[in-house]
Amino acid sequence: MDCIEFRRLILADPRTRTPEQEAHLAGCSECANLARGMENFESRLYQAMNVAVPDALAERILLLRRIRPSAARVWALAASLVLAVAISAYFYPGLGPEREQVIAAASVGESHPAVAAISYVVDHESKLLAEGRSGDPAIMRAALARLGLKLPSRGVNVRYLGKCPVPSGTGEHVVLETALGKVTLILVPDHPLGPRIIVADRELTALTVPVGTGGYILVADSIDHLRRIEKTLM
Repeated sequence: MDCIEFRRLILADPRTRTPEQEAHLAGCSECANLARGMENFESRLYQAMNVAVPDALAERILLLRRIRPSAARVWALAASLVLAVAISAYFYPGLGPEREQVIAAASVGESHPAVAAISYVVDHESKLLAEGRSGDPAIMRAALARLGLKLPSRGVNVRYLGKCPVPSGTGEHVVLETALGKVTLILVPDHPLGPRIIVADRELTALTVPVGTGGYILVADSIDHLRRIEKTLM
């Protein structure tokens, strides 16, 4: 089985694994990463849909049967809206009308800036932190200013500053130590990132935000941390 056939099968049915798929996974790290991303997305989706049955549900159903059809339809529509809001709130709580869903890396491809950022963090960041190199803070501050961002004076420390590749060039790679843990900020003021999007892959979550002719990418271990860190930078 080649990579194309494996990806076609796992995208069609993420929960089923044939012996041929398992054999391919054992020797292909890229497809293994894709499989983990799909499992993560399926798990999040299952948790969002796993809504507990309300108390006295049977009595409510019997009551609805006695209500005229037009009223019953209103009740059904209201229940659907509540469920939709609950699912949206799970994927990106607290953003009001601008709720955003988390997308699996397989849906956007390995070349997407969010997926590329997660791969760089997983594959290279620990080594960079161990080397302890540091770039020019003035360049970082200029890039932040161009993107309308600013590091808070307290609660956030720059642990690493350097360069990193992005699909259309290079960006400022900033590792922040926060009360929520380590967060990666990649500043790309001169390279377009496409629409705002949140992607989950390899047990991390990345947010890409377009600003002017460029934008920035945040990588953290949860959606909640991404949201809270982004607010501190605004």
